[in-house]
Amino acid sequence: MRTILVLATALVVAAGGTPVSAQRAMDEVVERASRYVLGYEGSFWLLALDEEQVQWLERPTNPGSNLTRSNPGGGMVGGGAVSRRIIQSDYLLVQGGEGRGWTPFRDVFAVNGKELRHQDDRLVRLFQSGNLDSYDLAQKLHDESRTHDLGNVARTINIPMLGMMLLHPDVRERFSVKHDGNESLAGRYVERFTYRETARPTLIKTVRGRDLALTGRMWIEPATGVVVKTEMIAADPVVRAMVTATFRHDSELGTWVPDRMEEYYKANLALDDIFTTSTFTTPRVFQVPGKR
Repeated sequence: MRTILVLATALVVAAGGTPVSAQRAMDEVVERASRYVLGYEGSFWLLALDEEQVQWLERPTNPGSNLTRSNPGGGMVGGGAVSRRIIQSDYLLVQGGEGRGWTPFRDVFAVNGKELRHQDDRLVRLFQSGNLDSYDLAQKLHDESRTHDLGNVARTINIPMLGMMLLHPDVRERFSVKHDGNESLAGRYVERFTYRETARPTLIKTVRGRDLALTGRMWIEPATGVVVKTEMIAADPVVRAMVTATFRHDSELGTWVPDRMEEYYKANLALDDIFTTSTFTTPRVFQVPGKR
């Protein structure tokens, strides 16, 4: 059985109190980032990328897991990678409208070096055609591409922009945010924030409709509000998922684009851990026809 996650900041002062000046400075950075996300949301309609995705399963070391009547002492299952797959795809992010974020579509063209079809940007052409069924047809291609995924967890929250969308004015008040230090990331000074979803019902739910609160971190350039990196964790006793996305500035496009996305999944009843690393290249942006 496949485990499925379904996608369905009120700022707090840290225990013991935070100096007013520090709290104000943190509020200003988060507000600046929220405005950045709002502007980014309207900066393009389609973002097309070439994606190379490496997926692998790892089996943790697990003593005593093979107990049998003839082997009452059990044994040791060795850890390490048990399966690995390289998937190359056309990857398209479609803007759904204000406050709706992006819908991802993946169209696989090669697996482990074996070409399945000629790479032809057919997802972009599908949406540019004006076909009223474009979403349904793209979803069909996306669903076919998901059959190449390793493991027993259907990935539905692995959207590079999803972590930054938690700063969108429409949902920001659902989260408590705390400052968590600063660091240098890709040569840029950034401030790190942790967040926790406090509102119910939650944005993410399990397939059985149970709330699955989000926690994680964001790395924000304080002077500009640019969200350089996000980490998103959804976990309960049944499944644990973590998605980390990093962004880079593309000088040719003049905008920030996804650079890398790392995923980890573990279903409670599954033996293997699932890991995925996606690298994105060749970004192309498209506006709604007729819009400049």
